[in-house]
Amino acid sequence: MPLRVATKDDIPDLFDMLVELAIFEKLDHEVHISREQFGRDFEDGCFRGFIVIDDETERPAGMVLYHYTYDCWKGKTMSMDELIVRPEYRQKRYGKLLWAAVAQVAKEREVSHIMWDVLDWNKGAINFYHSVEGVFDTTKDNEGFLRYKMSKEGIERFAATI
Repeated sequence: MPLRVATKDDIPDLFDMLVELAIFEKLDHEVHISREQFGRDFEDGCFRGFIVIDDETERPAGMVLYHYTYDCWKGKTMSMDELIVRPEYRQKRYGKLLWAAVAQVAKEREVSHIMWDVLDWNKGAINFYHSVEGVFDTTKDNEGFLRYKMSKEGIERFAATI
C-alpha cells in the first residue's frame, strides 16, 4: 500500500478526487475553486496531504488533505479537510492508512487535537470514524454536518497503528 506525502505533481489527482467527493456529498455546486488555484494554494502551503496508490492498478486510490489551525487556549490544532477513498478501492484499509498518517503528523507536531466534519447522512463515514478510540462528535451544525474531534491521547494511540 504505497502511501506518500502528496506533491505538486499530484494536484490533478487530488483535485479530481476532491470533485468526486463533492459530487458524492451532493455539494459539487459549492466547488468554486479552479484546479489551477487549488495547485497554487497547495504550493503556498495552505494545506498538505497524503495520497495512496493502489498496488494492483497503480492508480490513485485515495487521499487526505489537512491544514494547521491554532487555539489560543490549547495551542496547535489540525483540521482534516477531505478524506476520500474511491469506491472501487474501499475495504483495502486505505482510509485508516490515510487517517493514521495524519495522526502521525499531528503527534510529531504535538497537536492538541484533530477536527473534521462529516455529513450526518454519511453512515459509512460515521461508522468508520467511530471505529477508532479517542474520537467523539462534538456538535451538529445547521447544514447537516457533524463535527468530530480526536483527542491528543487518541492521536498518540492511533498514530502507533501505522
